[in-house]
Amino acid sequence: MPLDPDLKNLLKMMEQIGMPDVSSVSAKEFREFNDSASVALNSEEINVSEVKDMEIPVDGAQIKARLYSDDESRSLIIYFHGGGFVFGNLETHDALCRLMSRESGCRVLSVDYRLAPEHKFPTAFNDAYGAYVWVLDHSDELGISRNRIALCGDSAGGNLAAAISIKARDESIQVPALQTLFYPAVGVDFVSESHREFSDGYFLTGELIEWFGQQYVRGFEDYMDPRFSVMMAEDFHGLPETIVFTGEYDPLRDQGETFVGKLKSSGVPATGIRALGMIHGFASFFEVSSSARNYVLMASALIGHKLNNRNE
Repeated sequence: MPLDPDLKNLLKMMEQIGMPDVSSVSAKEFREFNDSASVALNSEEINVSEVKDMEIPVDGAQIKARLYSDDESRSLIIYFHGGGFVFGNLETHDALCRLMSRESGCRVLSVDYRLAPEHKFPTAFNDAYGAYVWVLDHSDELGISRNRIALCGDSAGGNLAAAISIKARDESIQVPALQTLFYPAVGVDFVSESHREFSDGYFLTGELIEWFGQQYVRGFEDYMDPRFSVMMAEDFHGLPETIVFTGEYDPLRDQGETFVGKLKSSGVPATGIRALGMIHGFASFFEVSSSARNYVLMASALIGHKLNNRNE
């Protein structure tokens, strides 16, 4: 299918503005540019009944989080933002989390894990996993059911969500009821068809993928660690039902779809949805593209249906 025309126009606009060159700017400067651009791109007023900022104690630190509620549902989506482990925060994904809360009928907890290169691997993973355990421990206080928790994330956040599910299973704590991943980074890939075809000119480039990895990992062993390269895990049995959205024009497309295949082969209920005409990051572009919005609405409806119909 042709590239979505709205996203095609967005790419042209980005080209005209000029994205920072990672070879000549610091990670801090790159983060500030992208965070500002992300917030500016998502200005739609999406009202939910309550928004509460909080802090969660993890790994000897306090990280920020934001809880969105649109009704009295006892279902919760824990959301981990994307940004290559380098940028992204509560504000860059505020509109998306509001939309998902409203359309799913679930509460959404957005987690602001610590970022690279100031905080190398496995800090982001430890923060995300610590937040999940904290939610389980404080479910009564939060007013949610432990049996109605979904993990969700985009790109690097999808990586974190998938890695948390594996860790929870291995540690014999309650695994989430569902995980829904938007174009997740789940392995090291420079050879797949999608990487070769779409690593230049479609927002996320091969150069950026490599640079993000250099900012986050400490060395070769980290690349092989299943907490980072999720597809390096030895076993996928016993993981929660999984829905993976991939973008047709995304260099990460093939690894996400391969991950779905691995889950299916291990008996995990897994659904892969290829978002036609979409580029990497499309969930955050829902105000630009009506098609991107429809995929977010689809994901939200699926999560809400699956969580809200579960027993306590």
